[in-house]
Amino acid sequence: MRQNRSYGIATVLAVLFFLLVMSAVTGKGWLDDNRYNTYALQADSWRQGRLDLGENYSWLEIAEYNGKFYCSFPPFPSYVLFPFTFLFGSNTPDAMILVAVNLLAAVFLYKLVLKFGLSPQTAMLETLFATICSNMVFVMIDPSVWFLAQSMCFSLEIMAIYFAVTGKGGISLTLWACAVGCRPMQTLYLPILLVILWHRERERKPESKWYRLCLDRWKWGIGPTVVALSYMALNDMRFGNIAEFGHDYLPEFLNAENGQFSFSYVQNNMKMLLHLPEFSEEGRMMIDHFGNMNFLLVNPVILCSLFAVLLLLFRKEKKETLFSLGVLLLSAGYLLILLMHRTMGGWHFGNRYTNDIIPWQCLLLCLGLRKREKLAKWQLPFAVMGICLNVIGTVAVYNG
Repeated sequence: MRQNRSYGIATVLAVLFFLLVMSAVTGKGWLDDNRYNTYALQADSWRQGRLDLGENYSWLEIAEYNGKFYCSFPPFPSYVLFPFTFLFGSNTPDAMILVAVNLLAAVFLYKLVLKFGLSPQTAMLETLFATICSNMVFVMIDPSVWFLAQSMCFSLEIMAIYFAVTGKGGISLTLWACAVGCRPMQTLYLPILLVILWHRERERKPESKWYRLCLDRWKWGIGPTVVALSYMALNDMRFGNIAEFGHDYLPEFLNAENGQFSFSYVQNNMKMLLHLPEFSEEGRMMIDHFGNMNFLLVNPVILCSLFAVLLLLFRKEKKETLFSLGVLLLSAGYLLILLMHRTMGGWHFGNRYTNDIIPWQCLLLCLGLRKREKLAKWQLPFAVMGICLNVIGTVAVYNG
């Protein structure tokens, strides 16, 4: 127990020091004002008693509807920022909140790996692999509206998985609903949490009928239902549609021939998703500030998760294999939806949209390594590749 705690503290400190150094080399100070603070503007408007932003902010992605201007993103991050507006107005300490969110992800990812019976050393490796050795590096250091939401979603996903594995369904499903309020496509992963919770309940009461287990746990649905209803009410009051959070009313999508999502975008986006690095005549790798980087290179944790599934196949563990294939199938569906998006992430290094599937791939790693932990060390070269590529690319893009 003491060893678990000491390795956990070291892991969190490693992430903290990494964020501190990245802040220094990119100029993203923890006390700086956030120019791209749409969520804080929205939260402060709520505090003042209105749903719209009161004015247009030309440098932000603002939705215009019936002559009023609104935040065009899913609302959950504004829920977090709302209490801070009573002290700071719209100048909420977004960078410090982002640091706390990232550390929270590290804590629960470390705890999640331990829950699978893996050693604290492996838990440390997996935590660092999924965070500072992945394309999360780019979004972890900047509290701008796009990256704050994605970092919150990442942490909430990790926490939802952890509480599902520990059998705390109410907390797990509520956190999942909060993650959906950051990245709506996380709705796709609900079956995975339900399968985990079902398995935990069957272990607890193997003799109970399925309907009895459902009736016993009906209270689990209260939290996510309340969260979902809050999204629906907010969307309806602003846009007259419970499913519309505002992005469709951005000029770039209103004027786009095929809208925000279309199969017509898949071909070009697939090239960006799988694009290999290009090099100058001097042999230097070219850094693209609009993605265009193979997602497996900047997120090698995903590549390793595929090997973990192969381990399950070779061990012929039927239940774990079927579960893992289900996770992969949903992840493939998630990637397809991303490929249908018009921008695929816009300005960034790497392929940041694919970060959304990392927590679920960590689940596959835990399953695959549970009986073959000695293979965990072979992830280290991939982790080194990940941290090198992402640090260099992130510093290059943020420094222009």
